Amino acid sequence: MVKIKYRLSTISSLIASPRSNLAWYKELDQFSDLKTDNKKLKEHLSVIYPFYQYGEYEKWSSSANYYLPGSTVKGAIRGNISHDNNLMVDDIQIPNEFIVLRNLQKVQYLEKPGKAELKVFLDNVGVEMVKAKTDLNGELYIKDAGYVQELIKQANHAANNKMKQMSKYLSTLCEGDYSDELKVVLRKSMDGLESLIQDNDVILLGGYKGLLHSLNFNGSLPSDVKACGAVYLDPETNLHHGLARLTILS
Repeated sequence: MVKIKYRLSTISSLIASPRSNLAWYKELDQFSDLKTDNKKLKEHLSVIYPFYQYGEYEKWSSSANYYLPGSTVKGAIRGNISHDNNLMVDDIQIPNEFIVLRNLQKVQYLEKPGKAELKVFLDNVGVEMVKAKTDLNGELYIKDAGYVQELIKQANHAANNKMKQMSKYLSTLCEGDYSDELKVVLRKSMDGLESLIQDNDVILLGGYKGLLHSLNFNGSLPSDVKACGAVYLDPETNLHHGLARLTILS
């Protein structure tokens, strides 16, 4: 097996959670050291979905030690390829300062143009995520070092197709009878995706990417685009969560 070092650079915020059975609830876990500059978040938060942490999940702590599971990276670059050349990926340690606690932001009520807007989705729920523009270093092991580039190429191809799908969907929404304010947000997101589509190192990983980023129609929209209405956006970048660059270092 050959050890290969790589860098994962987040383009938008990255969400990875151990799922709801490990969420913290204020009445059980008193968020005693909750630290955030968002006053509204602090006042209304009653549930926190954590990023992966080392140690036992006894209570929420802003000083926790975090990691991105190797399986998350492996799943992103392996995709639907059944043969992965004995690929193994180590967990990535994440310094505490790269984690931020936020509400999710979602484009809501798309079926009601006069009401549609980008707003906080469940204002009592906070989600820990890796901030955009964060560099994380990791290691993977594989039998044939040359095959890694093929895996990245396939993962990038899939990500580009999904970004094309979402860009077309956002373009369709911009033609709808929505407010100018919402259309400005949608166009920013669409332009951001368009600027990344031709890049050969972008992949998608983690959660809350939206339905069109979870399914692959080879760049084409399904006939019923309304079925793909879940659009979650990172407030830092106006992009969808989970966009990252993967660069082989050695």
